[in-house]
Amino acid sequence: MMIGTHSLLPVCGCLLADRISMAAGRPRMFSGWNLVAIGTFGFLPDILSPHLSLESRQSSWSHTVWAAIAIAFLVPLTRYTCKKGSRIPVAIACWIAYALHLAADAISGGIAWLYPWRDDVVGRYYIPSEDWIWYDAGFILLVWAIYRVFPRFAKKQAV
Repeated sequence: MMIGTHSLLPVCGCLLADRISMAAGRPRMFSGWNLVAIGTFGFLPDILSPHLSLESRQSSWSHTVWAAIAIAFLVPLTRYTCKKGSRIPVAIACWIAYALHLAADAISGGIAWLYPWRDDVVGRYYIPSEDWIWYDAGFILLVWAIYRVFPRFAKKQAV
């Protein structure tokens, strides 16, 4: 998948959760900078170990379960970008964003989850690479729609 999908997939989920909680009368969980942090964690595996081919992605240390476990110990650092009440949800969302990146790569060519101990590739091309640009465009439109349409819906529900 491309970087737009990796960063906007978790942001879409967070925006939806935020809008639903606002509709229920609760305060926002994710502010602008929180969404930036979550989006950054979404494309972090590609930044930590850049790759241009499927083979290099499958031998990348950042696309393994070991890296996901290591990231779980780093997400508490996101507390510096958060208000006190939203630190735990943002940290969880950042880790989920990293895990969603691995899941998206698994369905778009596969990854070697246990590399370097095992070279078994999990996943395959369920989404062909020719279609990746359409997923980026779709997530851009989805973020725009959630950002524009749901605030009006949340205001009507809260009244």
